[in-house]
Amino acid sequence: MQLNTSQSATTKRRYLNFLIAFESTLILLLTVLAVQIRNAGELLSYRSGIKEYLLLISFPIIWLVCLALFGSWDLRILDNHIDGYRLLMGASFMTFLAFSSTSYLFKIQISRFVILFSLVGGTILHLILRWFFLRFADKKLSYKNENQKWLTLTETENILKEVHRFAQEHKAELISFPVSHNQFSNWVREVIAMVNSEKISRVILADVNLLQPTQIQQLMWAIQQTDAEFVAFDSLGLATAQSRLRYYDGLNWVGIGEPRINESLRVIKRIFDLVLVVPTLIILTPTYLLIAGLIKLDSRGKVFYTQKRIGQNGKLFTFPKFRSMKEGSDVERISILGRPDQDMAERYKNDPRVTRVGKFLRRFSLDEIPQLWCVLIGTMSLVGPRPILPEEEPQMGDFHFRRQIAKPGLTGIWQVSGRKETTWDDRMSFDIKYVEEWSLALDLILIANTFKTIISGRGAY
Repeated sequence: MQLNTSQSATTKRRYLNFLIAFESTLILLLTVLAVQIRNAGELLSYRSGIKEYLLLISFPIIWLVCLALFGSWDLRILDNHIDGYRLLMGASFMTFLAFSSTSYLFKIQISRFVILFSLVGGTILHLILRWFFLRFADKKLSYKNENQKWLTLTETENILKEVHRFAQEHKAELISFPVSHNQFSNWVREVIAMVNSEKISRVILADVNLLQPTQIQQLMWAIQQTDAEFVAFDSLGLATAQSRLRYYDGLNWVGIGEPRINESLRVIKRIFDLVLVVPTLIILTPTYLLIAGLIKLDSRGKVFYTQKRIGQNGKLFTFPKFRSMKEGSDVERISILGRPDQDMAERYKNDPRVTRVGKFLRRFSLDEIPQLWCVLIGTMSLVGPRPILPEEEPQMGDFHFRRQIAKPGLTGIWQVSGRKETTWDDRMSFDIKYVEEWSLALDLILIANTFKTIISGRGAY
């Protein structure tokens, strides 16, 4: 049995988050249990060395990364259960290859029992539990077909007939809405208003050739903020190189410009963050104490400065920094800096609110160190769009909300491209580019470039 893909994406993600947390815990418990059972054997005897321990510690991490890379936690497993089982087995097989190859290359003696118990037994247990999960999700997410409403955006009569046939087969009520090329942003808002008011479950662009690729992408971005699914019928087979084809009853339904940061890859990003941030927090402890002392000696006030920033999916979170300004400088922000515009970089250079120690901290971005705590608790990531202030939200364009799909980061494309020397529009463009093109390699490159930017002090005021 397969779930209907028009079900709320928000609800699906909530169930997937539960599955990710459950399976991650299961992998950790399996590894610990295998080690405990063999604690008296050759694996963890007094002869075992540090390499054996390190490989065992890395085992659950390798498995989780493989599961994420194979897309084992993508939304599509709720639409196609076979994919859920196939991707899980592929990830487990790749874990076996990676684990065995590492053991062979570094001549690490690992008990075959641990591999059989943790990996083979764990994979079988995973498959059984995932089968129960998908059946449970089916029951929770299912709804009556006659309750479906589809909104079709079209000007093409022949293709509209095909969409009508498809809707009738699924017992869905079809509502038509004309495509408008004039004042495109206003038209998109009208579409979203109808989606919300009519409780539309699927929005269908009846022909991708009706809009430019960038317009289709912006339309899909907006619809993804609702509970509706967006698909486009491509009469030519494939609209752009970025398209991802999905097939329904022989029709080509295309998703364009889907974000690179999906549910599975978020797990890799989170593991990457934790691996780097935990030792960094420990190493930098003396630095925290030194900076705190300098701040107290330089000016009156608290060591830390906190404010509310807009985080992932528009949620507010507490954003900490080492205080680099005089106490009570918040009330003067608008009068001194004003709203974001082309000249804001110049006003930053001569901000009278910054203290002497604050100038040094900002010069080398040391005031940002407390945000490592946000990375640890999960409200921020090491790399991502820089969080904006609530009062800056009105400055965002119609499609800038796309940047908030990802967790905000300590660094990103904006930070290594001039920081405060860049314009507001450049910053928004950089953030959207990051969300659409994210990869682990990109994060590593941006972190490396961040150190270079900090040393040079470019764009820091």
